[in-house]
Amino acid sequence: MKIFLSIGQFLMCLVFFQLNFSPSAAAQKQQSGFWKDWSINAGGGPNLFYGDTDNYRFYRVFRNNSEWRFGYSLMAQKKISPLFIVRGQFMQGQLSGTKRKDAIWFEGNVIETSLSVRLELLNLLWGNEERKISVYAMGGIGFSHWKAELKNRFTNEVIQGNGHKTGSGLFGRTLEPVLPFGMGVDYRFNKHWSVNFEGTLRPVNSDKLDANEGGFKFDFYSYNFVGVTYYFIKREKKKPMIPPREIVYEKPDDFPEPNFKPAKKVVPVKPNLTLEDQLLAAELESGLYDSPWPGVEFRVQVSASRTESDPDKIKAKLKLPGELKMNEGNGWYRYSTGEFIKYWKAKEYRNILVSRYNVKDAFVVAYRDGERINLSELINSLAVASEGELIVENKRPVIDRAFSVQLLASADGNISTRVIREMFEIEEEVYKEYKNGLYLYTVGNFDSYDDALSIRDKMINRGVTGAFVVGYKDGIRIKDIQEILD
Repeated sequence: MKIFLSIGQFLMCLVFFQLNFSPSAAAQKQQSGFWKDWSINAGGGPNLFYGDTDNYRFYRVFRNNSEWRFGYSLMAQKKISPLFIVRGQFMQGQLSGTKRKDAIWFEGNVIETSLSVRLELLNLLWGNEERKISVYAMGGIGFSHWKAELKNRFTNEVIQGNGHKTGSGLFGRTLEPVLPFGMGVDYRFNKHWSVNFEGTLRPVNSDKLDANEGGFKFDFYSYNFVGVTYYFIKREKKKPMIPPREIVYEKPDDFPEPNFKPAKKVVPVKPNLTLEDQLLAAELESGLYDSPWPGVEFRVQVSASRTESDPDKIKAKLKLPGELKMNEGNGWYRYSTGEFIKYWKAKEYRNILVSRYNVKDAFVVAYRDGERINLSELINSLAVASEGELIVENKRPVIDRAFSVQLLASADGNISTRVIREMFEIEEEVYKEYKNGLYLYTVGNFDSYDDALSIRDKMINRGVTGAFVVGYKDGIRIKDIQEILD
């Protein structure tokens, strides 16, 4: 008994130390959310007895009073650091054993409650990382409540029992400390679900588990189970951010002259094309080796944050090839890779990063002399050079009736449609209109009202709570959307 309590005290001290003195644990305490790093596990599998009433030391028999029984369990788990997880477990199962030479067998059932600590072995050996597969060891202490009956193997007459009288255990069952320990493997499918296999031995502080005293002083049982774990992760709504001033570029009434010279060859610009199509068309007109934008290089941005990080660490985390550059501006640290004089080459590289390296948020950016410039500024510079006036970045196609989703109305026209697309992760076309002193930003040009509703709901889920559907008739916005719904 003293040995069991001493091991339990050691485990609790280990948990206390980790909670109070581990840097990573302290860092997690600062993060909000009661359910953060909590999970629940449900499992089931064989419950096997080892003690005085069994035929073989390791092999469990199937026939003539089978020794194979089933158990199930529920666990609540709390991750306190990359190395340790604290677990509270409830387990219930059946037990059986047969001793043919003595013509006896027993059957019983056990209820166990325990507290254990899970140690992540891969993180212990190779550093703290989020891994899909983890190998762990576990150990703990708890209480086992059981009742059992020892019977004659041929007549099934009860010889003696254990755990049937009123006592300190649950419902009069025998109560003794139990020391579960073992190992397991866990495979995590996604951020919410994982499956694990765990094998454990559970010695009890008693020789009465099979209602048959004698022989080895301590009986024990094993519980080997397959379990499914659900992780509680708080779903946070994405809040729109005010774009940094450095990426503001549109000024419809007073567009400045570009501060770099366009290509010698004047490239015709077609306002009815998308921004990307205009860039590709301009490069096609300029030839295979010349660029319409001298001094400009295109890169693929893979990450951005308000705090500075080591580019090599970001590169290693994303498992990217090549060099990762960092550029700072207006409190933002941006990390990009690749150097191309052609937009189409950067676009192809961006597609490679998305498809092969799973960098879903990668997009093409442009730099001149180390300073970030906007892609639409490149098109506008060609338009100024060829026509002397500002072109419209996106022109809404004219159809009999159309539906769009308004995201924003602002008196500041400096926010570009490109910024809106990046800010809210929008795949559809974004349009900007000027009406009654306000700049209106809308998404899509759908001929189906249901398609517009679907985009509206998507935008609301991303934090644009004021998004709503608007209607257009022959390219002109109408006040009452019901006019084109009838």
